[in-house]
Amino acid sequence: MMTKNQIMAKVLFSNNLVSERQIQEYWGKIDASHDLGELLLEAGILDQQTYAAVSQYVQDLEVKLKAAEEAKAAQTKQEQANPASSAFERPKAAAPKPAQKPAPTSKPAPVAEAPKTDAEKPLALEGNNPYGESTATSVQIEKVEGLEQTRIAPVAIASAEEELMADDKPVEEALPDRFEIESGEGSIAVPSQLTNENSLAEILAFARNYKATDVYLSATAPIAMRVCGSVHYVNENPFDASQLSKLLSEAKLGFADGYEPVVGVDFSKSFALAGAGRNRLTVTWNDTIPSLAIRVISAESIPLDKLYLPPFCADFLDLPHGLVLIAGPSGSGRSTTIGAFGEALSQKRFVLLESIEKPVERLLSNGNGMTVQKEVGLHAKSGVSALHDAVQAGAGVILFDHLETVDELWAALQASSAGALVFAVAAGNDVYGLLSRLLSAAADREDELAAALSDELKGVIVQHLIPVIDNQDQVLAVEALKVTFSIANLIRRRELIQLPSAIAAAKNLGLSLDDSLQNLVESGYIRGEDAWQRSLNRRRFAAYRPKK
Repeated sequence: MMTKNQIMAKVLFSNNLVSERQIQEYWGKIDASHDLGELLLEAGILDQQTYAAVSQYVQDLEVKLKAAEEAKAAQTKQEQANPASSAFERPKAAAPKPAQKPAPTSKPAPVAEAPKTDAEKPLALEGNNPYGESTATSVQIEKVEGLEQTRIAPVAIASAEEELMADDKPVEEALPDRFEIESGEGSIAVPSQLTNENSLAEILAFARNYKATDVYLSATAPIAMRVCGSVHYVNENPFDASQLSKLLSEAKLGFADGYEPVVGVDFSKSFALAGAGRNRLTVTWNDTIPSLAIRVISAESIPLDKLYLPPFCADFLDLPHGLVLIAGPSGSGRSTTIGAFGEALSQKRFVLLESIEKPVERLLSNGNGMTVQKEVGLHAKSGVSALHDAVQAGAGVILFDHLETVDELWAALQASSAGALVFAVAAGNDVYGLLSRLLSAAADREDELAAALSDELKGVIVQHLIPVIDNQDQVLAVEALKVTFSIANLIRRRELIQLPSAIAAAKNLGLSLDDSLQNLVESGYIRGEDAWQRSLNRRRFAAYRPKK
């Protein structure tokens, strides 16, 4: 049975007394002493007369729903107490019907059928539905005194089967069709120094000015920013709970889908504020106090040739179809690399490019075709369904950021075999570790997955971002390979332990991480200590091991 607040939300929304956004805004504030209507009344959205009429209407509806549930329960109990007679039992003769009076000859006056209003249709809201699942009880509600003055129409509490037939698809699969991407363009004065009184837009503008990649706001430490891989504090005092809530409310204004944060529910979303650009926000809760971790998304694309990947990686742009994996630890620039490949492909050939992200980050450009950017949870129910939809839409290039389950990997392989060129982000520190983890995730289908990877995998790039010597920038160290016939056979036979030696012997078609690190040290880009920390073979860089 639906709760009082769920029924009230349906009544208010169906009669256009409040918007979905207003319901979502106050839904999280409901407690034992305040129902939804009282909160809207205190906020001035409802007047006293409307609230009283709605309240009475909901109360009557609760009584009818409860009575219907009790009657159904009693009927079920009676059926269990008196089971049906045996099929071999002779049926009893039916009692004779009483004589009926002849029908009157005069025709009764025709009764005009009441027009059906939109409010009488089953309620279906987009996005986060605060009203819960529909009750399976259908109850006819009579006219209630006072409702005609507030224009409240009777609300049908339809059964789940009726709603399913009306929409022709399950309610839980419904996703919002509204999504407006904001760029965050504009100008804002960059403060010379930060305090806890600065707005979120000013904090982010300050971060962009000093090329910070991440901003951390919490109640346990001052404002912290990550610059060139190192975290620095930029003020002295931690935030209090009210200041953090204020900053979260400001970020909420930049959510393109109107998402309303709920206390205790962690989430990650992209947002844009004028003058502060696009950013990715991750919120974690400590009791009722939020902590904000913000990834500053670069508005400018980096050309593929400026990433200084091994030369053979450019051959991936000429692939008609296949799967290319881009891996590395978190914060290693994987999203930047996959975006660079997508934009390079769109300049090279006319293509429908579909990007599937969690969530949408930088806005991609496409000079010779069309780009569609979808967010999992907003435009698609899951990563798997998004990949299937991209194939059905005829996307020639699919960017998937990033693989989290083996089902998503299977879907990416199926998209590749269907003729799409798929670039997918994954987690891993080297090629051997990445492929080993992917195969082990398949459990009893490991042989089948190995065969599919050997057929569809065309290349792997594993990257690490390392600060340059003067700490003014970062540079990529890369382990990469172009899958040849011999490497495909190693994958098919699951002899992955031979991959490091195969990469070293691949000459112009492979580059090991240790070779990349050695090249960067010898070129004077990075310190030997950083190379030693990230190397796979520590003995090779033993001379750079830091002394205690």
